[in-house]
Amino acid sequence: MKPDTDRQALIDETVARYRKILEEMLPDDNATLDQIEGAIEDIGKNMLPDLQEKVVNERSKKCRDNKIDCTCGGKARFRGMVTRTLITLHGLLRWTRPAYHCKKCGKGCAPLDASLGLDKGDTTLGVRDMVAFFVPDTGFVGTTESLRKSRGLDLSASTVERIAVSVGAQLRKAQETDAALHKADQLPDRRTACPRRLYIGADGVMAPMRDEWKKNGSLGKLNCRFGECKTGIVYETYVDKQTGRDSRVSTRSYVATTKDVEAFEPLLGLLAHRAGHHAAKEIVLLGDGAIWIWYMFARLFPGAIQILDFYHACDHIALVAEAMFGKGTDAGKKWQNERQAELKDNGVSLVIAAITAWMPSTDAGQEIKRTQAKYFTENAERMRYKTYLEKGYHIGSGVIESSCKHIVVQRLDQAGMHWRQAIADAILALRANKRCTNPVDLKPYLAMAA
Repeated sequence: MKPDTDRQALIDETVARYRKILEEMLPDDNATLDQIEGAIEDIGKNMLPDLQEKVVNERSKKCRDNKIDCTCGGKARFRGMVTRTLITLHGLLRWTRPAYHCKKCGKGCAPLDASLGLDKGDTTLGVRDMVAFFVPDTGFVGTTESLRKSRGLDLSASTVERIAVSVGAQLRKAQETDAALHKADQLPDRRTACPRRLYIGADGVMAPMRDEWKKNGSLGKLNCRFGECKTGIVYETYVDKQTGRDSRVSTRSYVATTKDVEAFEPLLGLLAHRAGHHAAKEIVLLGDGAIWIWYMFARLFPGAIQILDFYHACDHIALVAEAMFGKGTDAGKKWQNERQAELKDNGVSLVIAAITAWMPSTDAGQEIKRTQAKYFTENAERMRYKTYLEKGYHIGSGVIESSCKHIVVQRLDQAGMHWRQAIADAILALRANKRCTNPVDLKPYLAMAA
């Protein structure tokens, strides 16, 4: 193979230049570790951007044509060397290359951009990948500070937001497409290992939203409100060797959206599919008393084990005890403890009997009696807690409740925040994916975030 003399010349020139830099900046034997660390960092900052620019611009030194074919069918003529500035992981890159213009369609082009895999954006895929990594945790402003501190990059918060929202929106679009295929039974099984026991939970949590609005007031006054973000988790657990019961979470995957249950349901179904629920030996569904959760579970996972969170059930017992005996009374606490013990011993029928035996003297008391008796009656099959514990199951929905907090609340519900639904949904897609044990690779969506 014939050696590339231009490439070799570039290597020789670079080596000579950086030998001089190393001689000037490399620490001596008396330097502390902090001094060595700082010096090596400075050497990299001096060497890498310049080397990158030389390597990239070497492409433009090749022979060029005065005319090239245009996509419109005409001929594009060479107009000169045009410099384009890009933000890369090593700082600003000035890429000078031949530019062409077609009179027939009136469009310009720079064919060598394609040789570098560039799109119309002013950031590289590596920069966008870092933005999509930081934003779910640190926010838009925090990401600009993180990139400035860690990489010396100067991106505005609006640029960071634009990139992150675009990546998140494309990720969500792909999820919705796969979810539709799964619902139609057209999504291939990934042949995952058969889970011993797969837990699936769902819940909703409120986050601050706002309607469409512009600072100039052209769309009217700012209208802030709260909207529900639905969150789902699919997880497996370790088994406690002493008790034989399920203990800590071993693998987890999440989904969260600002959209309604009709949009959330197929996304949760897709999440379960990717976790191998079709091959799972057991599926355990956990939730509170929200009726939309159980209707959704019944549609998605018919025949699965349904467990109503024990601690939510205890809250309902406490509500009745307070109405019967007053808040904080010894009699109320005694009645409450007795009912909780019955509930945990598969005695939901005893709890119902105790509630129906109550004869409240007020309309408010009558309503509490009616609604709580109905609650325990309708959920009785989901309250066989002794049986569940004997089988080693989790009986609390703490995992899904904590998921709502760290996927949604800790990112969306901070001081002064209010979100447009589309932006919040894109960020939730990124954050939920990042928190998964095996997150989806974002590379296919970076090129779309120009």
